Amino acid sequence: MASMVTNAGTGSGNDFESIISAMVSSRKQLLSKRVTVKKAETEIEQDGVKKLTSALKSFKSTIDNSKGIDVLNTHKISTSQSSSYTAFSITAKSDCSNTSMSVQVNQLAKAESITTKIKTNDESGEKVFNNSFSAGTLTISLGKDENENERKFDIEISEGDTLELIRRKINTSAENTYGVSCNVIKTSDGYSFSLVAGETGQNSQNLSISFSGSEASEGHDSLSLLAFDHDSNVTTDENGKKIASKANWTYSDGQNAIITVDGNELTSKTNEFKDQVAGVEIVAQRVSESETENGVTGLKSYQVDITSDIDAAANKIQTFVNAYNSLISTFNTLTARNTYTNGTNNYDGGDLAGDSQVKGLQNSLVSLITKGDVEVSGMNYFTCGLEYNKDGTLSLNKEKFSKALEENSTAVQKLFTDSDGLIDKVSDEIYEYTKFGGLLSDRETQLKSQMDYWTEKENRNNELLEQYEANLRTKYGNLDSLMAGYQTSLSYLSSVISSVSTSSKSS
Repeated sequence: MASMVTNAGTGSGNDFESIISAMVSSRKQLLSKRVTVKKAETEIEQDGVKKLTSALKSFKSTIDNSKGIDVLNTHKISTSQSSSYTAFSITAKSDCSNTSMSVQVNQLAKAESITTKIKTNDESGEKVFNNSFSAGTLTISLGKDENENERKFDIEISEGDTLELIRRKINTSAENTYGVSCNVIKTSDGYSFSLVAGETGQNSQNLSISFSGSEASEGHDSLSLLAFDHDSNVTTDENGKKIASKANWTYSDGQNAIITVDGNELTSKTNEFKDQVAGVEIVAQRVSESETENGVTGLKSYQVDITSDIDAAANKIQTFVNAYNSLISTFNTLTARNTYTNGTNNYDGGDLAGDSQVKGLQNSLVSLITKGDVEVSGMNYFTCGLEYNKDGTLSLNKEKFSKALEENSTAVQKLFTDSDGLIDKVSDEIYEYTKFGGLLSDRETQLKSQMDYWTEKENRNNELLEQYEANLRTKYGNLDSLMAGYQTSLSYLSSVISSVSTSSKSS
């Protein structure tokens, strides 16, 4: 293949390079004008669809938090606890109702624990503990679960491991899925080694430590120092309290949380009382303060009052209104029309200027709000305080809404937040656009195909331009060579004629 001429006109001295450049530029403009415009328009539309999809998903996520059977069943809770002392927290659940009650915290939940004191020296002053153990295995057992499965895990001890290192191995073991924690304290005469169960409550976990491996050796301590068997080393004293019967060990039983609500004693293995009191959840934080009444000292009961929170309910609908107005603003920005100057598009509008799909969605939403023949017990959206403004936005008259909620909360909930209420209908309409395989997903697929087409067309045009330029260079290269030859012949003839003329004059 002949090489391409890259500097046409060198031989003949003619400026063929400028001619080629002008012709290639003209052809390029002819080929690329439509492709460049169409590709740019497709890119703008793709960006617009992405922005629209993001706005719709965000809108749906926001309003979905304002729908549900009991969303408007909001309450305020006040207690007689002082700001400086909080014995419990109480929160309303979705099925809460107005009520009053007294709450007293009698006992907090606690996890079982075992502790041993290890002295470095005996009474004569002789060193009896090196804090350097012989190699072996510690097995930490927590009894059986509700399915009678053993709960235990092993800790491998290397020769020379200290209490501090054993603590670290227990607390970081991947097999310790039970939440058991180990604490080591260096005291004035030795060490304190303790295990705390990972679950609070009475009989939640029964801690035991067994060992296997070599006994004590020169300079190394036996793992038997850390052995504790729950079944044989725990007994009950004369007061019915569980204590350790093994020397140098102490035992603290796990205990349930206990509260009293309106005179009824409730227990929980944790400090959370989720289901015992209908409509509320109580979390015990501290034992109630002591108080003396009529010469008798006891734990204080706190008054709890639960009342409807109309403002919180109105704020739920206001959240929907705000999100809707924000979406309408996004629609207006995306669909703002382009302006034209002397018939030329300035592309100064939105990414989806004049888009019919967006307008169709907006009309559907407006129709759901303004044209739906929806009425419950003589109430509709507008008698409940919803207002549709001339600019397409919504507003909420909270005074009218609060009045409607007080008069018939069930009807208001059915209109706005229940299944098939306004918010649910709007959410379903949006879902048709945002779901996988939905309207916008299909549109994104179509736009990608268009972009691929125009990109391929652009690449093909570049190939055609390269071929066109190559052909031009070949043609003008040949012309350059031909004209250079003519110029050489002409120069030769001129030289011959000049020579003949000179000879004739001499003779």
